[in-house]
Amino acid sequence: MYLGGTVSADQSCVKDIERRIGLAAGIVRKLGKIWSAKNISKVTKVTLYKRLVQSVVLYNAETWTLKQEHQRKLGVFEMAVLKRICGVTRRDRKRNIDIMNALDIDEDVVEQL
Repeated sequence: MYLGGTVSADQSCVKDIERRIGLAAGIVRKLGKIWSAKNISKVTKVTLYKRLVQSVVLYNAETWTLKQEHQRKLGVFEMAVLKRICGVTRRDRKRNIDIMNALDIDEDVVEQL
């Protein structure tokens, strides 16, 4: 660990990405009641997501060398959180782009990198 990021001898960023996703998943779990609250607007939930969850995932991301596998992991995590915010389950069979449009999100986490 150096300045909040994991440094490896083989210059791989896999462990750092997995660690960041794990930290953000912990935040998502702690905010579980907020995601399911009916009296909180989706705009507020998306703002919380961007400020609390995305900032943890993207911390130190400028040092990462992203491969397709890493992009997929980040995308899967992000969509799981956004589906939770919308209250959509896998049975609803909604497309990812439709969920992002419903939440008024222009770019995903990989595009922000």
